[in-house]
Amino acid sequence: MSLTEACCTCATILADTKVPYDTENEKPICLDRRLECCGRTICATCQYKNDRFRTYCPFCQQSTGPSALPAEGLRLPPSYKDDEKRPHDPPPAYDSLTPNTQAVSGQTVIRPPENTEDTVHFLSSEDTLQSLSLAYRVPQNVLRRHNNLFSDSLLLARKFVLIPRSYYDGPPLSSPPDPEEEERKNKVRKWMMRTKCAEYSMALLYLKGSQYDLDIAVESFKADEQWEKEHPMDNSKGKHKDRPHRRFGSSLVGQLS
Repeated sequence: MSLTEACCTCATILADTKVPYDTENEKPICLDRRLECCGRTICATCQYKNDRFRTYCPFCQQSTGPSALPAEGLRLPPSYKDDEKRPHDPPPAYDSLTPNTQAVSGQTVIRPPENTEDTVHFLSSEDTLQSLSLAYRVPQNVLRRHNNLFSDSLLLARKFVLIPRSYYDGPPLSSPPDPEEEERKNKVRKWMMRTKCAEYSMALLYLKGSQYDLDIAVESFKADEQWEKEHPMDNSKGKHKDRPHRRFGSSLVGQLS
C-alpha cells in the first residue's frame, strides 16, 4: 500500500486515517479494505460510519454480502427491439399474485407470510429501526439483514417487519391495520392520482362530502375546477366577477363559499 494512496470514498490519505477501536477490549473494529473487484481501498473510518462499505463497492456496484443487486453488479437493460431469434416473454398477468400478496381494491397489497415463526410487527408512522430494536431487544443490523433492509429509509415503504424468533418469542407490540382505514387511504391516493391534486386535506374534503364514493368525489372536484376556470377572479378586488349573480349548486366550492 502506497503512502500517498487515498481512500476511494472520502479521498483521505490512508496514512492519515484513524482506525476505530472497541472501547471494551481495545481491538480494531475494522481495518482498511482492499476491494477485489477494482483494487481500490476504503478506509476503516468510512466503513465504521457506513457498514455497507464493508461488503459493497460503490464503483463496481458489487457486494459480497446481502444485497438487492446481483453478485456480478448491475447489467445493461434488455433491448426493446424485436428479436426473432429470442422472442420476448409476455409480461405476467395482474392476477398472478405471490403467496404473500393479495388484491385489495384493485391494488396488490403485500401481506405477511402465513406460516412464519417470526413475530410480525405492523409499522406505524412513529416506528424506526432504533425504536424497534429497543422495544424487541434485537440489534439493528439483525433487523436489517432479516428483513432485507439495505437502507434505514426503506422502512418508510414497509407495512410490516419480521422480528426473529431467536431474539424475541412473544406477542407482537402492534396491532394489524384496520381494513376500512386501509380502504379509505387507498381511495385518498387514487383521488390524488386522478385529480393530480396532492393536498391531503382537499382529498378528505371531497371524499367525505361524497360518502367516500371515489367517482363522485373526482367528478365534483373536476366540476369545481372547471367552474373556476370559466369564472376567473378579479385580482383588483379579490372576488369572482359574477359572484353576486351566481347561484351555487351542490358543489363543494359553493358550499364552502
